[in-house]
Amino acid sequence: MTSGRMGQTFPTLLTRRSVLAGSGACGLMAAARRARAEGVSALTIADVGAEPSAAMRRAFYEPFEKETGIRVIAVPHAADPVTQFRLMVETRSYIWDLCMLNTEHVARLQHDGRYFEPLHLTPADTADLLPGMFSDVWLGFSVYAVMMAWQTASFPKGGPSSWPEFWDVGRFPGRRSLCRSPAATLELALLADGVPPDRLYPLDVDRAFSSLARLRDHVAIWWSSGAQNTLLLESDEVDLSDTWSSRAQAAVSAGAPVTLVWNGLYVTDGWCIPTGCPRAGIARAFVRYCARADRQAEYARHIANGPTNRRAFSYLAPERAAVLPTAPENFKGLTKFDAAWWGENTGWVAERFEEFMLE
Repeated sequence: MTSGRMGQTFPTLLTRRSVLAGSGACGLMAAARRARAEGVSALTIADVGAEPSAAMRRAFYEPFEKETGIRVIAVPHAADPVTQFRLMVETRSYIWDLCMLNTEHVARLQHDGRYFEPLHLTPADTADLLPGMFSDVWLGFSVYAVMMAWQTASFPKGGPSSWPEFWDVGRFPGRRSLCRSPAATLELALLADGVPPDRLYPLDVDRAFSSLARLRDHVAIWWSSGAQNTLLLESDEVDLSDTWSSRAQAAVSAGAPVTLVWNGLYVTDGWCIPTGCPRAGIARAFVRYCARADRQAEYARHIANGPTNRRAFSYLAPERAAVLPTAPENFKGLTKFDAAWWGENTGWVAERFEEFMLE
């Protein structure tokens, strides 16, 4: 019996896992040989750029290049890559072989048509993944939280620990900030209005906007990018805000005296291959490579996003695991963002949100 750093025990698993790891390595090399025989020397991957891309370079891209001899070229996609992805497939102009998409992006594309190659994942590939972190066309490898943060100095006796308290401007006065996007913001408004997390969906949009209207006059800044959110947390422009977990951790790492509250939603980023991609074979091998526990742990060392492979925590020091969304203590306070609902309703809800912002 072997224990991981987080206290997990793997009674008979390590021997079996080592066998699977060996067979996975053989499969990776076989895929690389086939790709090189077909004249493939590089794989182009669209990701979100900036710090996450740098972390992926160290955890996935460079080690994959070293193991396979296939060069990885990373390019940033648009903030919302759905239109780019759709046009690429429809015109069969494959400027990417693989794209980083979150669950909402996937849901929107699946709502419109057939845009994804199957991944052909095996039970061995997914045995240790958290529930809901893969499908036949998508594999999640990075989880972030939509959560709460507040300036510690602004609340010396303790700040809000729930969204009803965040909305309680009498008990917790201060300058607030919220994300200028309906996705996730409406969910937080409903949580603030007393909707239980397990009954959020389908969203009661009217109730959500009524809840937002009660807080609107107390929102000093509607932030629109992760970089802006980090800067707000590092400054004294606002006292409390919603935030993305990796952005909040970046602020804390920079020395911001901020308290984080693991109460909110979680969203997962993953990989998809466009339908008809001529390099789909080696792209599938890369996706399987990113499911590995050791690779996901390395990614989590460089950016505070949670691994989807449970065994990744056995490679991480406890103090690092404690700041990740999928660590058990943090994950239990988060509710899954329903991408399928947003895939069907994004258009009209986004229009209504913009009207709300202009009122």
